[in-house]
Amino acid sequence: MKLRIAPSPTGNLHIGNARTALFNWLYARANNGEFLVRIDDTDKERSSEEYEKNIIENLKWLGLDWDEGIEVGGSEGSYKQSSRFDRYIEVAEEFENNGLAYREEGALRFKVPEEGEIKFQDIVRGSMSFNLNDVEDFVILRSDNSPTYHLASTVDDVDYGITLVARGEDILSSTPKHILLINALQAPLPDFCHLPLLFGPDGKKLSKRHGDTSVSAYKDKGVISEALFNYMCLLGWAPGNDLEIFDKQIAIEKFDLNNVLPNPAIFDTKKLLWMNGQYIRDLKDGDFEKSFIESIQDSISRELFEQEINRLKKIKHAVQERLETLNDINEQVKFLLDEPFEVNSKDWESVNTNEGQEYMKNVRNKFMSTKSFKLNEIEEIMRSELEQLNIKPKIGFQITRVAITGTKISPPLFESIYALGKENTIARMGESIEDL
Repeated sequence: MKLRIAPSPTGNLHIGNARTALFNWLYARANNGEFLVRIDDTDKERSSEEYEKNIIENLKWLGLDWDEGIEVGGSEGSYKQSSRFDRYIEVAEEFENNGLAYREEGALRFKVPEEGEIKFQDIVRGSMSFNLNDVEDFVILRSDNSPTYHLASTVDDVDYGITLVARGEDILSSTPKHILLINALQAPLPDFCHLPLLFGPDGKKLSKRHGDTSVSAYKDKGVISEALFNYMCLLGWAPGNDLEIFDKQIAIEKFDLNNVLPNPAIFDTKKLLWMNGQYIRDLKDGDFEKSFIESIQDSISRELFEQEINRLKKIKHAVQERLETLNDINEQVKFLLDEPFEVNSKDWESVNTNEGQEYMKNVRNKFMSTKSFKLNEIEEIMRSELEQLNIKPKIGFQITRVAITGTKISPPLFESIYALGKENTIARMGESIEDL
């Protein structure tokens, strides 16, 4: 068994193409088959090395490897269509010489029989039948002698020994043409599988109006590769038993193209981010700390100082429990960095009250007199002062939160104060107490 993915380097790796690659990879691995990656770059004007690099890097980032193809090598050269034009022209001219193709306005068209049917069994869609009366003679070589997708893709599938072609449903109408070409090459037909398209939550085909559509965009947003891998597995398939979160090995053990649903799969960014949050919370301590520090350093474009790292380590577990993406980290912890500190004026206006001012002044005085400044001591001081003044936690805690973190949205308050440290906390509270 041999499957393939054949992306065109005319854009960054699309979520839909990544899902197709994933399903091909899973089926190959589940059945001890081979997985091949080639680059379909016949579109010279739109193809670029930058997009090719993006495709390869993001397939690897998702955890997909391949047995043959681009970068890995094999018996078929570079595995880039741009280096195989002579082969496509050779096949096309052979068709012409045998009366299977003819010239029209400089282009070479494949001659479709006037009668008959093309039938095949699709793994996802069952029995398929196309009347040849509905298939027009199609171009295989353009007037400049460049091959069309139909010719180049089909010749590659034959030459590379692909036994199962699993691709998007949008190619289904072209499959009769490809079968005609394979028959003309006197090669064995592969099995076919046309995967459901991806739709947005509004029930329309996934596009930029739904948000980001490339793998690299979600990577840049702070989505973990394992989470995106897991989520994409569920786009048209499920392992059963209502299992939603699972690792790569379980996916391989359970995956079967025969269980892929034919109806469109919904790509829901909210569900992906929820799942990403679950994966972040499950990260081992060392792995999370590494991602935690790297994400902050990338955000501020510098390395962290030792004192900053010490503060951040005190709060990393509290932050880990609140994240949807790794990119959310900086907003939550920037108050701990040696960067210019600002208090959000709207947040401050909404929490600044006479009661809050009195509370914060009393708490600050008690913070100044305490020696240890441990987490439990911070909580005890702050809660006891609420009782002393007979005010609600929202009044006392929110004004303190904004004073020391600059915003109403931050990690847990006591942990934030503990991580910031005694001197910094006292200083920031002092700046916000009006009669100081």
